[in-house]
Amino acid sequence: MDPKEIDNIDRQLIKLLSADGRMPAKDIATKLNVSAPTIHSRLNSLIKRGILKVAGLVDTFKVKNMMVAIIAINVHENGKMGQVIDQLMEFDNVHWAVAVTGRYDIFVEVIVTEGIEWMFKFFEEEMSKIEGISHSESFMVTNARRKSTLLPPNIKGWLSEMGKA
Repeated sequence: MDPKEIDNIDRQLIKLLSADGRMPAKDIATKLNVSAPTIHSRLNSLIKRGILKVAGLVDTFKVKNMMVAIIAINVHENGKMGQVIDQLMEFDNVHWAVAVTGRYDIFVEVIVTEGIEWMFKFFEEEMSKIEGISHSESFMVTNARRKSTLLPPNIKGWLSEMGKA
């Protein structure tokens, strides 16, 4: 992955959209002292280059039966961490998986939509399929500040309630 340069206007644009993703381009342009077409151009460039994604975020604490779990994982061989992360990202309810430094090798955020019982099922039916995991520990998120999240694209148990599974 090649890091991409951004300038001060791009940084300010991202900061404003992070606070309010629906802020109109003309309002952003006024705040940044540039034209609205400049904002549209820069926004399109940031999206095209994969630097920015504009999406709806959900506050999981305000949605009934939706919880967030963090799973900490140790891998047998460090050379397999990328492979384990790739496999984790194939699971429908996994929001993100990252390699980290410290006591664990990987952290995974999982969106739980079918109650706490679902965690057992996830470990037994999904995580057990991944070779190379030597140890895992799960943590249910019980409170957070400024924690809205992007839902995984194929999240199970969410759309089925609306009859769109």
